[in-house]
Amino acid sequence: MTEKYILENFDKTVRFNPNDEGRHIGLPEKYTVPCISGGFYEMYYWDTYFTNKGLIIAGKGDLAKSNCNNVAFLINKFGYMPNGSSISFIGRSQPPFFALMVKDVFEATGDEEWLKVMLKAIEKELVFWETKRKGGELNRYYGDYDDTACENFGKMVGNRIKIDESRDFVEAGLDYLAEAESGWDFTGRFNGRCADFNAVDLNSLLYAAEKFLGEHAGYEKWLKKAEERKQKINEILFDEKQGVFIDYDFVNDEFSTVKSCAGFMPFFVGAADEKYAFGAKNLLKAVEEEFALSATEETDNNYQWGYKNAWAPLHLITVVGLNNYGFIEDAKRIAKKYVDLVDTNFEKTGGLWEKYNAVTGGIDAVSEYGTPEMMGWTAGVYLYCKKFLNQ
Repeated sequence: MTEKYILENFDKTVRFNPNDEGRHIGLPEKYTVPCISGGFYEMYYWDTYFTNKGLIIAGKGDLAKSNCNNVAFLINKFGYMPNGSSISFIGRSQPPFFALMVKDVFEATGDEEWLKVMLKAIEKELVFWETKRKGGELNRYYGDYDDTACENFGKMVGNRIKIDESRDFVEAGLDYLAEAESGWDFTGRFNGRCADFNAVDLNSLLYAAEKFLGEHAGYEKWLKKAEERKQKINEILFDEKQGVFIDYDFVNDEFSTVKSCAGFMPFFVGAADEKYAFGAKNLLKAVEEEFALSATEETDNNYQWGYKNAWAPLHLITVVGLNNYGFIEDAKRIAKKYVDLVDTNFEKTGGLWEKYNAVTGGIDAVSEYGTPEMMGWTAGVYLYCKKFLNQ
């Protein structure tokens, strides 16, 4: 029933808006949005990677390719891919999945000429992260905003979640804008100081992009950068004491105190050394709940990207990462949990949802703006997990 619903309704998420209109940035080709109706009318960055997974499986590879073309358009227009196709998001990006989006479409189409065009945009995006988002020896999430914008965002976040009221709103605002760039808005991973951290997911994705560009464009310098980054990921972002890959506070020289599903990302992209494979099992023990994966281990922080909440992208990342390192039965178990979670709630509600509760198995998730009915990455990850289980 769930799969039939997805296949019959995926096209309802397609939009075409070639001209700038209000806060919406015009895009040259058709694109997909997360929801059939309601909020989230823009094309969002990291959402689109997971949506594309489902589009390709559903035989809608042309839409996945159009999504990539639109991302390339925005990278060429702004020098980076914004959080989404809205002027509201200028100043920040999101987890850089573009190279992996291109990889998926290229593997599905074999279009060499198209790939050449995309490689130029991938390189342009990598230059942005290298020049605008360095922190310590690796990279960080950040933002490009003036003091007024930071102060306004700090106050907005102050109303949305509980923050340290003693902090200057400008300083706090920049950290929370950085957290918005991480896609994990908001979370306990960074203790409210996202700009101080080398994020494990960000650096893993940059490694994947550098490696893909080097291999397909023949640029030795990017292969070298990828190898150097891989070495640093293993040296800097693996905490021997906790036995997991985790975000590193390069300002205070300490690791995050919150284990999260972001720690599966080095396994997802193949950046983790084999000697640290056990870290995937350790992390699984911390975040796996009865019905699904919780975004983070149990904490006393009540964030939507935190304990109890089950998010679609984190399941795909984990399933792929576990499978990459030989933990096949674990990967199958997590994939089945997500499929069952979505199926059960579809039977009850007739819809797919942005996030779920990994502990109760329902849609009673911790939320800062509600839990919207969604297609997008929920559909994409559901179709991916079903295909994985059937292989």
